[in-house]
Amino acid sequence: MKAISYAFFVSATEYPKLQAACSGDFPHDYAEYCARMDRSIQDAAADNVVIEKVYVSVEKFLAWCAEANVPPGNLSRARYAAMTGYPWGDT
Repeated sequence: MKAISYAFFVSATEYPKLQAACSGDFPHDYAEYCARMDRSIQDAAADNVVIEKVYVSVEKFLAWCAEANVPPGNLSRARYAAMTGYPWGDT
């Protein structure tokens, strides 16, 4: 049985906004960010876990954080990706 997970992911245009919003969490350039994500997806696949990238609008993510009264950290990004990546989600 395969598990499905969702990964918070942004476009090259959104990446500087993410870096600014999540200070210190994304020290790498966009190419390295993508490479690290792809490695994580490949590693998960070896364990029968399918990870789908959820392309996120940083503006919408930050609005959700404000509404949910949560900081834009790791846990919030994971929750947001899961909520928006699910079939009825909206990025």
